[in-house]
Amino acid sequence: MSGEPTPRLTRDELQRRYERRMQLMVPASLELLRGLKLFAGIPEKARDKVVEKVRRYIHVASFAKGDLVLREGDYSDSAYYIVSGSVEIVLAAVPGRKEKARIRTGGADATKRHDRPSFDGMIGKPDTPGTIIMSAFPVDAMGEQRVLLGADEIFGELSALSRYPITASVVADEPLQLLQLRLPALRMLMAASKEFKAFLDRRYRERTLARHLRNVPIFAEVDEDFLARVKAKAELVSFEPGQVIVAEGAPADAFFLVRGGYVKVSVRTGSSELAVTYLRKGDYAGEAALLLDEPWPVSLQALEHVELVKIGRDTFRDLLAAYPDLQDALWAEAVARLKARGAVLREPVSSEYVQMAMDTGLIHGESVLLIDLMTCTRCDECVRGCASAHGGEPRFIREGLKYRNWMVPTACYQCTDPVCMVDCPTGAITRQIGTLEVTIDEPTCIGCSNCANRCPWHNIVMVERDEKRSDGKPVEVASKCDLCLGRAEGPACVQMCPQGSAVRVSFKDLERVRTTLE
Repeated sequence: MSGEPTPRLTRDELQRRYERRMQLMVPASLELLRGLKLFAGIPEKARDKVVEKVRRYIHVASFAKGDLVLREGDYSDSAYYIVSGSVEIVLAAVPGRKEKARIRTGGADATKRHDRPSFDGMIGKPDTPGTIIMSAFPVDAMGEQRVLLGADEIFGELSALSRYPITASVVADEPLQLLQLRLPALRMLMAASKEFKAFLDRRYRERTLARHLRNVPIFAEVDEDFLARVKAKAELVSFEPGQVIVAEGAPADAFFLVRGGYVKVSVRTGSSELAVTYLRKGDYAGEAALLLDEPWPVSLQALEHVELVKIGRDTFRDLLAAYPDLQDALWAEAVARLKARGAVLREPVSSEYVQMAMDTGLIHGESVLLIDLMTCTRCDECVRGCASAHGGEPRFIREGLKYRNWMVPTACYQCTDPVCMVDCPTGAITRQIGTLEVTIDEPTCIGCSNCANRCPWHNIVMVERDEKRSDGKPVEVASKCDLCLGRAEGPACVQMCPQGSAVRVSFKDLERVRTTLE
């Protein structure tokens, strides 16, 4: 890849490219799937049944040389298996980087196939060459090399399972045929094939676990040797929605780190379970029970599909022995959580706010607009302010969910894991790294409605423009709140409210949520 900027395409050109891509995506046939190594780890007696079941969530996609398969910064709910051809992993231009070597894996380069370790069954056997977990492939690992993946390789699985953004683009290096495995297919395969799950777990452990651990404060200063021990001993576990991860009163035998999904933390009182808090990607639990050497004081339950890193008691104690200063931080965290547990038991009504947030999906929100109906005079200054900041078109609707005296208007929550960004065909909907705002670039939006259909809370709407497409139909684009990006005073809906009724809160900050809603 030359690294030169790609010319900006018109909306009609983007539309034609999208339609061509859709035409080239077809359901996968049983004949094709049966012959792939991807399914070799499934017991033979059950293989046809599993293949038939997952086929609903698998498509065959074809790409020409130079076509973009995945875009850096996007979110994806699919893994990709290369049937034929090859792809190149392309990182954003790095100053001083020079292209040197060219590495091919899989069957992409016939001149170097003698260097490739052969394998006869499952793609995930130990001698499988370097599968790339796209969402976590580090820049420094690329060095000055060009990386290509060939037939029988799989990529993109971590983004699908844990909702991390793609950190490198993937481009077809030659005519390419892929299987696009939607998330349900990926989970079914993991459940049906121990070898396939072990393969994905091993790749996550080798390439990504250390960097995810580094993002957790208690592992930030741990030396590489100890981190390697944690990686080797950690267990990767998955749970279905509603499944109990650990029950209150169970023996304290592990420390859990959340790598994907949301987890409910609750305490039992009588026959009821009261919500204390919830955990999300990067959060952890279990330190209180292990420090006190007592049974679990709370229960953990999966709110959705959850991926966890399970670290055993002995490894946890080794960590404390090697880094005594960590004990103070962990004790402080444990005491705070035990106090929160006690507060819920003393005032059960306080758990209603957390339960409401989980039931409604507000726990996903990084910036949720709330309006106090006790003080709101329905003057609509918030709507007019929003419209004024967006060329006369408001980006939210002053209607929505009501909880006690509060309304949650129909306005984007700026979710932690924005599903609206999954598989945008033109990359029109984006979030800059380190920011809250999920924004839509109108000139590159082709009105496919993918983002609007994916939003679970219907906070994205399609609006017509006063222009026509090449086929004569009116141009439609997606519209949503962008927190008035670039406006010095911040979101106009809050700033323009004369009564101070409109506020924005992050549902990561449960303490503020409680004090706001009380």
